[in-house]
Amino acid sequence: MESKFFETGNYIYECKTSPTNMEGDFDTGYLKQSIKKLRQRWDRGNLPSGYRYVFPVNYINVESINILQNLQNDYPSVDIKYYDCEHVQKLFDKFRKSW
Repeated sequence: MESKFFETGNYIYECKTSPTNMEGDFDTGYLKQSIKKLRQRWDRGNLPSGYRYVFPVNYINVESINILQNLQNDYPSVDIKYYDCEHVQKLFDKFRKSW
């Protein structure tokens, strides 16, 4: 049975952390493996409207940004964004101020 999450109108959030480089740049090899699995799901035809990668303890380097941009180019109907540790920290800070 195909997942209902991967349908137009849905936004998917996926948290990733580098198993080899905590608090440093994200491991691009690990990102490539993750995207390969993602492509296998999406190539079956069920695409979400948006896909958000969250990298809570890692920075995103230029190579990783290029990999994510290639994914966006290959799936133009999906709004692909990423949030690295700096983005996540800013989000936490906003939440703290609102409490």
